[in-house]
Amino acid sequence: MKKLEITYRGKPLQISYFLRRGRKETVVYLHGLGCTKTDFLNALQVESLQAHTLIGLDFPGHGESSYSENLGMDDLVEITNLFAEKFNLGHFTLIGHSMGGLVALLYAEKYAEKVKAFINIEGNLNADDCFFSREVIKHSYEDFLNHGFDKIKQVVAAKKNTGFQTYVNHLQKMNPQAYYDYCPSMTEYSTHGNLINKFIELKMPKLFIYGSENEHLSYLEQLRDNGIQVAEITGSNHWPMLDNPQEFYNVISNFLNKV
Repeated sequence: MKKLEITYRGKPLQISYFLRRGRKETVVYLHGLGCTKTDFLNALQVESLQAHTLIGLDFPGHGESSYSENLGMDDLVEITNLFAEKFNLGHFTLIGHSMGGLVALLYAEKYAEKVKAFINIEGNLNADDCFFSREVIKHSYEDFLNHGFDKIKQVVAAKKNTGFQTYVNHLQKMNPQAYYDYCPSMTEYSTHGNLINKFIELKMPKLFIYGSENEHLSYLEQLRDNGIQVAEITGSNHWPMLDNPQEFYNVISNFLNKV
């Protein structure tokens, strides 16, 4: 793992990342709220991805990256762009999971010329996707710090999937101020940001991936009806890359071979 310093709003941020160079197209991974880049580390061992350049970064306040103050979704878009500029990235495939899917969607809309294709892994597309952030914004930071954050950890710890158990470990290292700060803008975008239409209207190859335990997602049929490729990963929940990595990376590889 390496660290890169980015100056944002006049303040330095230490961004932790991994980078594996390859001769084929670049793939950039953006993780979810409370998660880290390590959710995508298995990709480095996938034979069909060995020729690709793979990059994953920790958003500020996550994993091994530092945090400043009062950051939201639009800030993460710009920080992602600054990170991409540091490596002279252009025309890459963007993979976003959960909150990272929302950031990736906003990035792909604003910087469309830089994105070759977009893989959305249960990224926020409407208010129903805010199953933690919607509760967080009801509380003051003091209440969240004293009670709310621990309650989230307890709810997650009760789940048996590999993804949820990994998430519990991520949350132990998560900056609580950062977790709290990201929730208002994420909830606002998910509720009022017209995200489903934004996703449908992107002029690039797109893939939406979801875990089979979340087959109830209300917008799946709308995506399919609008010609979006949708893939279900069996035996998995919100972290299909961890719950069923073999099937997940087969889907990823097949998509990348066609774009």
